[in-house]
Order: sequence, then structure tokens, then C-alpha cells
Amino acid sequence: MKNILATSALSARRFSINLTAIALGLSMIASTLWGVWATDKLLALEKREVVTVQLSRIMGDFIEAEARAGRSPEETRERVQVYLKAVEDSVEQLGREGRTVLVAEAVVAGSAPDLTETVRADVVRGMGAVPDGRS
Repeated sequence: MKNILATSALSARRFSINLTAIALGLSMIASTLWGVWATDKLLALEKREVVTVQLSRIMGDFIEAEARAGRSPEETRERVQVYLKAVEDSVEQLGREGRTVLVAEAVVAGSAPDLTETVRADVVRGMGAVPDGRS
């Protein structure tokens, strides 16, 4: 006599879905995708250039020139706000170009290129004024 139960269990097991194998396969795929993503981010960070900007010198020169210009306090305040916005925009642009910008006064030592004059020129272009504070 033939045992029907033993045969049907074997064929059912052959075509059943093993949840452990599926979970392991999905985990391996997820780990591989994460590894590719992490490697891409690390390589992108490696390509960034670290630069310094002497913000206190830029701001000090502008404030000093504005103090000598003899403008009204309201006009001076407005020009300082415009200048601060232009400096912020210029530094943000450096970041969008793939540079990490450090404030030079906070850097103890290092050989990072100084882009202070680049930022100063960019701010002057953005404001449409000369660096000494005169229109």
C-alpha cells in the first residue's frame, strides 16, 4: 500500500515559499544598495575642497568705510543689511560649488586656500558698489 500523505507533503514542501530565504535575500539586496549609496557619498566628500574666508576682515573693512562715509544711521543700517546678505549669498555659492568654507578666524592651522578676496569681489559685484563703502 502506498502512503499518500508522505508524497503530498514532499511535493507541497518543494513548492512552498520559504520566508527565511526571502527575508535573507531582501536583506542582502538592501545591504548592497546601502553600500553603493554610502560609497558614493564618501567619494563625493573626498572631492570637496576646504577653503577659508576671513569674514571679520571683510566685515570690518566695510563697517569702517561706512562709518567714514557720513551717511544717516538708517541708510547705513540698510547698507549693512544688504552687505551681510551679499556676503551670505557669496559663501553659500562657494558651498554649492563643492567647497567646504571655514571661517579663517576659527582655523588654528592648515593649508586651506584663502578665498577672502574672491568673496569680497563677489559681494562688491552683487551690491553694485566699490569695496570702500561708496556708491
